[in-house]
Amino acid sequence: MPPVVLVDLDDTLIPDVSAARAAIGLVLREFSLSVDVDEVLAAVRTVWRANAFRGHREVERVSSWEALWADFAELPLPSDASSSLAGHAVRAWRVACPGADAEALDSAYRRHRAALVRVLPGVEAALDRLAAGHSLWLATDGCRSLQRFKLRLSGLGDRFERVLVSGEVGWPKGSPEFATAVRTALDGRAVCLLAGDSGTDLTLALNGGWPAVHICGAVPCSTSGRHSPDFAGVPSFCRC
Repeated sequence: MPPVVLVDLDDTLIPDVSAARAAIGLVLREFSLSVDVDEVLAAVRTVWRANAFRGHREVERVSSWEALWADFAELPLPSDASSSLAGHAVRAWRVACPGADAEALDSAYRRHRAALVRVLPGVEAALDRLAAGHSLWLATDGCRSLQRFKLRLSGLGDRFERVLVSGEVGWPKGSPEFATAVRTALDGRAVCLLAGDSGTDLTLALNGGWPAVHICGAVPCSTSGRHSPDFAGVPSFCRC
């Protein structure tokens, strides 16, 4: 079997934080609201942190901005958690934009956010190069419904032999238990490289004993190890 390349999803293959900010901005302009993006993000963060079931393993690695469009109804949750999470996004918009039609804001955000799921420049060509001699696996933090939805929207789903989502695995991606789950799935196969933009990705590589390359973007990176400004440069780091 060919060696495996483990790849992150958000802000490695597709934009996440910038797309969330852009989608919020589009909603505010569509409804002529004077609230700014940072105020909305602060409000939705407060509402998300107040949810008693935010720490459930299915959703513990969901960020507050992701919770604005995650489909919690698709998750295998106990009834009390499902009830608590139902309508979360509408409640968040109600707090963020008092007096506005929260249901309409929720619908508009989901529409804009889905439209902004785009593959970052150079990603597809890099995946083609990697796939020539490797098996591609995706390892991502978040809830299964949203991460798999984003993957479908991106059009990249068919490129990965395995998709490992922290909500499905039952442990955060940066935990030793997640690395153990990956090793079990590998069943003796070698990992040639892990590529991702966050410290969590580097922690996963450390826990698994795998080589890694950090996707740094335009910001100078102070972490040790190997770095690439974007995913397009990742294939040059493969040595197997």
